[in-house]
Amino acid sequence: MPHDPQPPSFSTLTDVRLVPIDIEHAEAVQRLAEDPRVAAMTNLPEPYPPDGALHWIRYLLPKRQVGVEYAFAILEAGGEVVGVNGLVEVSAAQGFAELGYWIGRPYWGRGYATAANRLLLDYSFEALALRRIIARPLLRNHASRRVLEKLGFRFVETQRNPFAKFEPDDRLAVYEMTAERWTAA
Repeated sequence: MPHDPQPPSFSTLTDVRLVPIDIEHAEAVQRLAEDPRVAAMTNLPEPYPPDGALHWIRYLLPKRQVGVEYAFAILEAGGEVVGVNGLVEVSAAQGFAELGYWIGRPYWGRGYATAANRLLLDYSFEALALRRIIARPLLRNHASRRVLEKLGFRFVETQRNPFAKFEPDDRLAVYEMTAERWTAA
């Protein structure tokens, strides 16, 4: 698997572009991630630490180089960072990854998550040659679940919450997209 293939270009649905996350995005990511309404439905720490974005990006860069984790800044047409999406637990051998994403509160409801994840799915199945991607939003995160459904993900099951951040009785909704399903859509 190539370690840093060409990033996705502009979406035709919404003017959005993905660029590999880098130190230059830390300030914007920090500002958006500090909103407690964003953190409430994601695995972002609460409260978000003052240097959280910079530490996360520094942690991520070597993982991207070895092809096990990819994160992208989601940019709107004017170049403003509106959120982040990416792949974790990337396994070239198994053709598998898990999709994660979040959009900053000022940009909710504008189609950025759907457009950005459409680009990321193209990238995942074409450039990275993955065969299967899952996503696991909180069951109660209706907005994220709706994004996955609009993209054609198939609901698979609910899972117990493994994350200490959330309540023990919270459930995850597991969704799946395969390369075959994406190509056929």
